[in-house]
Amino acid sequence: MSRVQQRRQSGFTLLEVIVAVVIAALCLSALSQVFATGVRSASASSDYMRAMTLAQGLLAGAGIEKPLVDGSESGVSSDGRLQWSLTVAAEPVEEGDALIKPPLDLKRLVARVAVSNPGDLPGAKQRNVELTTLLAVPRQIP
Repeated sequence: MSRVQQRRQSGFTLLEVIVAVVIAALCLSALSQVFATGVRSASASSDYMRAMTLAQGLLAGAGIEKPLVDGSESGVSSDGRLQWSLTVAAEPVEEGDALIKPPLDLKRLVARVAVSNPGDLPGAKQRNVELTTLLAVPRQIP
């Protein structure tokens, strides 16, 4: 073999290098999309867990941290991403013509937490958490 033939067989051509770089770029771009989707999903899951924890905390603290009165109160988390509201209402109970009334009334508590992300586009679907429970409270004696 002559030297010219050895040189041609010993390396890559420019076309082969360009094709290899294009294939590598396509693979890296697909992988970056997969990782970006994973990061967004993890962030959404974290926000949902924070909202769920806040809603559970609102229900757990109702009537303990401050008196339980009918009405609604709302607020915003310290970072401004969670808007919450707690609604307390009397639950109607059919007592009929009973001579003896139960010593407890029922209150319906509804905790709503809305998650807003600053990076969301206007009109994007907002994620909400709503938890409802009934709480037995001593009946007011007239």
